Amino acid sequence: MFNEMHKYIKYRVDRLFNKGIIYQLIILIIGIISMLLITSVFMRFLFNYPLEKAFWEGLTQFVATGNISAVDGHIGVVIIFLIINFVGVCVWGLLIAMINNSLQIRIYNLSKGNAFIMEHNHSIILGYGEEALTIIEEFIIGRAKKIVLLSEHNADSIKKRIAFMNKHGKADIIIREGNPNIMENLKLLNVEKSHSISIINDDDTDSLKILLSLKKISDESNSKNKSMNICVLLNNMESIEIIKSIEDASFKIHAVYKYEILYKLIAQSIVYTGLSSVYEELFSYDGNDIKIEKDHNLNNMKFIDASRKVLNKNEILLGFINNQDKTLFSPGCNSIVKEKDDLIILFKNKVKSSINISSHVGVEPKYKHKVLLICNDIISSEIMEIISIYNNDSEIIQIDYNKIKDEKIKYQYLLDIINSKNITKIIIISENIETDVKAINILLIIRQIIRKNDYHIPILSLINSIENRDLIYSEDVRDFIVSGKLIGMLMAHASLNPDILSVFNGLLSKNGKDIIMQKYSDYFNEPKEFIDVHIELLQKDVILIGIKSVSKIILNPMPNTIINILDEIVVITNYETI
Repeated sequence: MFNEMHKYIKYRVDRLFNKGIIYQLIILIIGIISMLLITSVFMRFLFNYPLEKAFWEGLTQFVATGNISAVDGHIGVVIIFLIINFVGVCVWGLLIAMINNSLQIRIYNLSKGNAFIMEHNHSIILGYGEEALTIIEEFIIGRAKKIVLLSEHNADSIKKRIAFMNKHGKADIIIREGNPNIMENLKLLNVEKSHSISIINDDDTDSLKILLSLKKISDESNSKNKSMNICVLLNNMESIEIIKSIEDASFKIHAVYKYEILYKLIAQSIVYTGLSSVYEELFSYDGNDIKIEKDHNLNNMKFIDASRKVLNKNEILLGFINNQDKTLFSPGCNSIVKEKDDLIILFKNKVKSSINISSHVGVEPKYKHKVLLICNDIISSEIMEIISIYNNDSEIIQIDYNKIKDEKIKYQYLLDIINSKNITKIIIISENIETDVKAINILLIIRQIIRKNDYHIPILSLINSIENRDLIYSEDVRDFIVSGKLIGMLMAHASLNPDILSVFNGLLSKNGKDIIMQKYSDYFNEPKEFIDVHIELLQKDVILIGIKSVSKIILNPMPNTIINILDEIVVITNYETI
């Protein structure tokens, strides 16, 4: 019977301690008062000590530890107060330990995402990948003040990487560790009052689970008049149809298919050296940027006249979004701009004179190439299909990583291929973190070949990891290294301004417009000012956006900038009409 009672009391005490510091403090106070009362009664009967005085002096000794010298009387009384004094020291130490432990648990719970976020108009990132850090960086440049990231990745390691970002202190960045697939974790982020939500996952199934959870939260929300704007990164084309089926008027989903974008960039960059740098410039909030202007005074003006007026402000009118939400690039020089049309404008977000490109690229541009494609055989067909759209006349020689791995002297093997096949462009594709190592090793060897032999062969590398990309970044011996950084930039744009995604889709989809480079001499036989060339090309449904010289590209130059005969021009047009 006694053992059962002891177990029950112990069980109840343990339950109370598990309920948190408030219950722990209540138990501690009850224990202290009980101890002082028992001690006072004991002193009353043993030493005839007044009960009230014994309790008060015992409490004084307990609170003001180390004050034993103030006690007078029988040696037994002194010993009892000495014991109380010692217990007081132990209890104060225990109290400090309890508070410290409670704070540690609280901090741990906060980092794990177990606390409600009271922010509103904040930008949320769900999941973690190499693109997430770029999104945060672009959010900071785009002046997003409150950013929340929830992922299963270690929060401390993410914070450490963010600490090295420029101007990271200008934004309030909250990093939470937890599973974004769990609805309760999402509810803690106050998603109903967020400005934007970005979803990043290596597995589209996880992204679908998150979207279903967000949809349920949206349906249960009291804020029915406010829609959720969600941008989701997809790894498979088949996922787009499934995910779009969830969408409704108050639940907007903007899907970004990763590999269609990257492969198109690669395919176009084979033909036009330096073009990938142009896309990176447009995707970034730094330098030149694209904006949607809803309020304008160009009502009922012809597109060519509106373009001339915008050019005088050192901005370029690319097109407009009409009232059917259809994006029109270069709609025709005589098209009429309506009051309800949203203008698509290229402008300088920050002062940036030019984009530097590799100095190892030859002066004479080449539009027909012999391409060396290095990638795994399993993805080669998909890549070559997209490349062939823009490179019908180019010959593509594909080599698998394992073939190169089997060669004892890789330098000589690659050199022989480059010489025997007269290679004019090299592409290295890495589709995951594992193949990044192989791609980097081969890239370093090819760079060595180019240096030693003074070849003018551009290299285009797709590296999965942004961190790996930064490790091998080199100004003097590369054309461009594509990575998830470009996708992160695009997602940041789409999250902060969903309308801009339709603009980029118009440039990046297979059936959309293309940014290309052409010889200036194909159109003109004498130098002219940028504004005059722009207006003349508009009459051919071509929009001039920049100039390329030997080693640099200038987007949106001053209207009076002179274009020389040897320069190339950066234009937006239909590839098939060239």
